[in-house]
Amino acid sequence: MTGKAQPVEAIGSELSNDPNCTITITPQGGISYYPDNVADNNISDAQSAIDQLTFFDLWKLPPFRIDYGSVRLAVMGAIAGGGRTWQVQIIEGQEGFPISSVLVQGNLVTASTDERRDYVQKMARNALNQSLSSRNTMDMTGPCK
Repeated sequence: MTGKAQPVEAIGSELSNDPNCTITITPQGGISYYPDNVADNNISDAQSAIDQLTFFDLWKLPPFRIDYGSVRLAVMGAIAGGGRTWQVQIIEGQEGFPISSVLVQGNLVTASTDERRDYVQKMARNALNQSLSSRNTMDMTGPCK
């Protein structure tokens, strides 16, 4: 990757102009241990697993995971400030290799309305899909009150 990674503003949501819930998704560099070959079914299974992720799932602790076909979407651990690290991993063939990775910062857990929680959920899914397509770890940060 050349140059400095630029943040990707959350676009396409009715809350994108809410000053109390601003979300930025920033690439953090290539995913460590990305596998040499990723099959089309791994990508489609990953997208299906990501679609199942809820706001409340985002804050669970390991070993929470969503298994779907050839992949698992799993919380890998807690990070400073109450956030979580999420990965989509291949569980068939090249077991355990990540194909999507996102750091969800703890300043998003405080979303105080259903609309804001839906927005955080939507942007977490967006970040996981961006990671899946770019092969970069994404950092998702707020605040969202």
